[in-house]
Amino acid sequence: MDINFSQVPSSITEKNSEELTTSILIFKAVRYRWLIRFGQVALPWVMWIPGVKWAIRRTVFKHFCGGETLDETKKIVERLAAHRVNAISDYSAEQADTKEKQETTRENILASIRFAGEQHNVPFACVKITGICDRPLLEKVSKNDPLTDAEQQRYADFYSRLDALCAAAAEQGKKFFIDAEETWINPAIDAAAEAMMQKYNRETQVVYTTIQFYRTDSLAYLQRLIDTADYKIGLKLVRGAYHEQENDRAAKMGYPSPVFPTKEAVDKAYNDGLRLCIAHLDRVSFCAATHNTESTALLVALMQEYNVAPDSQIVSFSQLYGMRDNITYELAGRGYNVSKYIPYGPLKETLPYLIRRAQENAGISSQMGEELQMLINEKKRRKERRN
Repeated sequence: MDINFSQVPSSITEKNSEELTTSILIFKAVRYRWLIRFGQVALPWVMWIPGVKWAIRRTVFKHFCGGETLDETKKIVERLAAHRVNAISDYSAEQADTKEKQETTRENILASIRFAGEQHNVPFACVKITGICDRPLLEKVSKNDPLTDAEQQRYADFYSRLDALCAAAAEQGKKFFIDAEETWINPAIDAAAEAMMQKYNRETQVVYTTIQFYRTDSLAYLQRLIDTADYKIGLKLVRGAYHEQENDRAAKMGYPSPVFPTKEAVDKAYNDGLRLCIAHLDRVSFCAATHNTESTALLVALMQEYNVAPDSQIVSFSQLYGMRDNITYELAGRGYNVSKYIPYGPLKETLPYLIRRAQENAGISSQMGEELQMLINEKKRRKERRN
C-alpha cells in the first residue's frame, strides 16, 4: 500500500477564512526561536494585561488546545470521529506544587477517563505525573535520596492518586498513558509506571509508559523492559519535548547531556525502537506518537511485513491536535488506528504545554514548513476560486 502524506487534509479545507489565516500566522511565528524564548519568559507575567488572554485564546490556544473544559472538547471529538480519527482528552495541567492542585488534577483526569468510557472513539486517557506530584519530591525519589516522614506521606498520596487513575481506566475498559518528563525526575516516573503495569497489565495492556527516543539510553531501557518484565508491556514511543531544557541543565551543572546531539541519531533510535517493539507483539502493545513521516511510513511497512492489520488494537499512531494533520487524516483514511491528543484545561495551566508546542515546531522546520505551505496553498486556492 502506497501511503501519501503530501495530500491536504480535510482539517485544512474545512477551516473558515479566519481559522486559516490564524493557523498561517502561528506557523510563521514559531519559526523564530527568539520569539518563542521571549514568550516563554514574558507570557506568565503579562497574562493580567487586558486583551492578552483574549488574544491567546483566539490564536495559539485555539489552534493547539481543545478548550478550557472537558465539555468544550466534545465538538472536536465528534468532528474527528466523522473522519475516523480517534481522540485522547488530555487534561494538560502540570507543575502542581500543592496537595490541593494535585487533587484537582486527579479529579479532572478521572472525569476525562469517565468521558472516554462514554465515547467509542476515545481509546486512551493520560496523565502527566507533575500534575499529581510535586517536582522536588520526584527529583529526590529519582536520586534515591532518603525521604522524611512527611515526604514519605506525600509520595504515598501521589501513589494513591496514580493507582486510582489506573484503576478507573481499567474499569472503563480504556488504556492509560503515563507521560515521560525531564530526565532528572523521570526515574521516579518510570518506577511508578512500571509498578502500575505490574499491577494492571497481567492479561492485557491497560497502563502504557512512555519512552523518549532522544535520550541516549532509550533503546537500552526498552530492551530491559522486554527482557525482564513479567507482565504485558504498554508503550508510547515519542522523540521527546524537553531538548533545550536537557541541554541547558547539563551545561549548567557540568554533566554530559542525556540526549542525542543530532536529529539523525534521534531518528535512528526511534526507528530502531519501532522495529524492536513490533518484533515482540506477543508481549508489547505500543502507540507510535510521532510527527515524522519517515517513521510513520516505516511502521506502516513493518505492520505489513508482520501481518498486523491496519485497525489493530495493539499497534496505533498518534499526533497532537493542531499538528501534522496530513499524517493523521491519511492514516485514518487508510483504515489505521490513529488518534489526536486534545489537551484542555485553564489557559494559565496550559502555558507550559503551549510553549513546548512552539519549541517543537521551531525544532522541526522542514515538517512545519510543509504544513505551512499546505495552509498557504489552500488560502491561495480559495482566492483563485473567487476570482
